[in-house]
Amino acid sequence: MIRLFAALLVVAAAFALSIAQEAPKPEPMPRFPFGGSKSQIPFDVVEVNGQKAWRVTGRGNVRIEELIAGYSSATGKRVSYDSAAAGAARNSVLYVGPDEGLLVPNAELGDFVSELIEGGQLTLVGHSTAKVRVVRLEDAAGFARVVEANELAGLPDSEWVTLVRVGLQAGPRALSRALQHFTRAGMQIGVEDDLLTATGRVAQMRNLERLVARLDSSSSGSDGTQIRSYEMAAGVKADTAARVLNELFEVPATTVQKLDGGYSVRSDGDRDVKVSVVAGANRLLVRARAADHELVKSALDALK
Repeated sequence: MIRLFAALLVVAAAFALSIAQEAPKPEPMPRFPFGGSKSQIPFDVVEVNGQKAWRVTGRGNVRIEELIAGYSSATGKRVSYDSAAAGAARNSVLYVGPDEGLLVPNAELGDFVSELIEGGQLTLVGHSTAKVRVVRLEDAAGFARVVEANELAGLPDSEWVTLVRVGLQAGPRALSRALQHFTRAGMQIGVEDDLLTATGRVAQMRNLERLVARLDSSSSGSDGTQIRSYEMAAGVKADTAARVLNELFEVPATTVQKLDGGYSVRSDGDRDVKVSVVAGANRLLVRARAADHELVKSALDALK
């Protein structure tokens, strides 16, 4: 009886071992596969004009780290996390799309992702370039790159940039009052004398640039002239520059006067640009129309 019981135990152990060996091991799921329902992001990944695009349908949640990884795979851009932002990457954010689906093309993925992760107090900086950084929303201004006003039209709406304007005619107090509502939208604005420094998203900066241009034009004279200050470059003296400008912008004016038995012709010099040297400083004050100010700047650059 004891032998029979021992034999049964041996048979049961062998049968269990056989089942364990035959059971297939689950294959590890790829971390960020693209295409179809296997994607870790809840969007369909499609191809438009040879580039990856997303089709967003319905509403739900998506983890930030999955969203960022999907964005990097779709665009081929290098993405890194600022140390202060890394801890929030495991949080989830909401997304909303129409039931029939919404196509987000490759060129707009940076805007889409940046707008979504703002729900987690994060944002993308530099996504108009090949190197993208995930930072906290409150730190974004410190990572923004400086651009010229004429670059704004070609940049994505949610990119973070810094814009500097010099030689503004509107006074600092007027500018501060007019621009104060922009600061409530996350922008940083500094105004001192005729210098304006502003940092924010490109869409905001376009609006700010239009407003500043309107304020600046309203600060011009009734004849369209503006007074601007010009600091002289090293090695250039203000009095020398003033003499050069006065010579360049002197326009001869001819008057004809009828006299008894004939005419009198007189030629005088008149200037469309008025130049003054600031006492005690190597600086010029120039009163001229906007187009002439561009010529003044070119002339001063040529003196360097």
